[in-house]
Amino acid sequence: MHPLFEMDQYLIQEKFWKFFGGKFWFKDMEGNIVAYCKQKAFKLKEDITLFSDESCTTALLNIKARNVIDFSATYDIIDVASGQILGSAQRKGLKSILKDTWKLLDVNGNQYGEMIEDSNALIRRFVPFGKWIPARYHMEIPGTAEITLNQLFNPFIRRTVVTIPQGHQIDRRVLAGIALLNAAIEGRQSS
Repeated sequence: MHPLFEMDQYLIQEKFWKFFGGKFWFKDMEGNIVAYCKQKAFKLKEDITLFSDESCTTALLNIKARNVIDFSATYDIIDVASGQILGSAQRKGLKSILKDTWKLLDVNGNQYGEMIEDSNALIRRFVPFGKWIPARYHMEIPGTAEITLNQLFNPFIRRTVVTIPQGHQIDRRVLAGIALLNAAIEGRQSS
């Protein structure tokens, strides 16, 4: 198992200047790179791959949109080594305009939880300088402690801390996929 999938806390850092596609570094809390993603630009259908490092030789996860254009898009999170779908995340279309909300789906498409934005999405998206307001999310999975994704304040470099309560039962690969997907979409919305 890759070290990223055993961590209780890590940081996702986005590339500062991005003209064509995004770059994301997964780092431990000491700043060491533990995984990397270089998102391809101009893709009609979202296809994001997380690699073990910047050499991009060992793919860990793949996140694929099921449809080209879909307001309530569903993204499958796939373990590259086995080709197995681990779970999915489905954006709640209209509800996500006011407050970004995602359904967390198991391999059979059954909802087992939600990821909900705690920050004010309208201000962050539509008010000048609103993109400087850090985004905050939490995951609600019945019977478990909350997982949080908290963006650190920095108007130039977007960094998000992912915190998982110790011993939480969520598949850490699915969580890493959802956190990466969220970072990619957040980055696109505030560009």
